[in-house]
Amino acid sequence: MDAINATSNVTSPASQGSLATLSQDFDQFLRLLTTQLQNQDPLSPMDSTEFTNQLVQFSQVEQQIKTNDQMESLLAFQTLNLTAVGLSFIGKNVEVSDDEFYMNGNSGASMSYNMPEGAAKGTVAITDADGRTVYKADADLGAGKKSFTWDGKDENGIAVPAGTYTLKVSALDAQNNSLNLTTFVPGFVEGIESGDDGNLNVIVNGRLVPVTAVRKATVSMPAS
Repeated sequence: MDAINATSNVTSPASQGSLATLSQDFDQFLRLLTTQLQNQDPLSPMDSTEFTNQLVQFSQVEQQIKTNDQMESLLAFQTLNLTAVGLSFIGKNVEVSDDEFYMNGNSGASMSYNMPEGAAKGTVAITDADGRTVYKADADLGAGKKSFTWDGKDENGIAVPAGTYTLKVSALDAQNNSLNLTTFVPGFVEGIESGDDGNLNVIVNGRLVPVTAVRKATVSMPAS
């Protein structure tokens, strides 16, 4: 609760300074206006239209500064909420929209891909860290999300060592045009980190992945 209260009071120094300066200028303007009105020539009264316009302008600027403060507070709340979401992923097995994953050499890896409509042919390939293809098979051409489990063996049935691998799925339509598709790979969330662009990333197998790329999260059940 303390963290939320602290965040709700966030106001940038620039906004605070602008509002303070505006308030001071506005007070001075009102004092000057009052003095002028008190000492105006009754036979030649000053035009009040300009004073009214200036009052309106001061009020609009003041409201804009207050609106900016409120927007900053909303952004702070959003950042806090996104961070809480990221923290909830730590220690969980996840499926992320990505192509690189870690295979432990024992249980293989489950992954998936979204096949678009109109695919006439396609392949699923897995390459190692050196770019060598260790597994290749025909892709499921039906439109939609397709899941499969790689057993961690190459095309000759030989188990490959634990390490980082890349899932590559390609598809062509009847005119041999390439189709765009998305791949989903497994991972384990080790932590979170804020990116240079202000977005939150989760650390999956040592790599930074946007938290918005997480599609599924599960907790490993203890052995019975």
